[in-house]
Amino acid sequence: MSKHGKEPEFVRLLSGYSSQIYGFILMLCGNRSDAQDVLQDTSVVMWEKFDTYAPGTSFQSWACRIAYYEVMNKRRSKSRLQFLPNSTLTLIATDALAIMEQEDFDQGALADCLERLAEGDRRLIEQKYFIQMSTQEIADRSSKSVHAIYRALTRVHGILLRCMQRTVESA
Repeated sequence: MSKHGKEPEFVRLLSGYSSQIYGFILMLCGNRSDAQDVLQDTSVVMWEKFDTYAPGTSFQSWACRIAYYEVMNKRRSKSRLQFLPNSTLTLIATDALAIMEQEDFDQGALADCLERLAEGDRRLIEQKYFIQMSTQEIADRSSKSVHAIYRALTRVHGILLRCMQRTVESA
């Protein structure tokens, strides 16, 4: 597929993660003006290299790795960005990327565990956390007591926790 055919996917991913990418860049740059410049440069490079992005992997991690190199390029040309030694900046970036990858893994594991839930349990979680219904609203809709809904939520939380632990242990 040509790059032009991948444009909608690139735009979707970039718009979905732009605030996280900007936050990563701002952490490394230390000021908004330089961070905005680096974000623009990073976006151009990401578009040019979008063919190297592997679908299904963490777009945020891929983008932040590119952003790191763009920050380092900017540091070479602007002495005011050199408020930390390169080695310290590299450690900060490495730690931040590791955290992002763990969060991506955790979100993927949670999504898998949610899919494995029984239909009624999944619907309960969706009502409580995605639709953000109150426990009273869920109880009224299901003709159950609030206490019964709390017990059901506690049970489902336990199922999800055990599933997540198994997923993390097997990784």
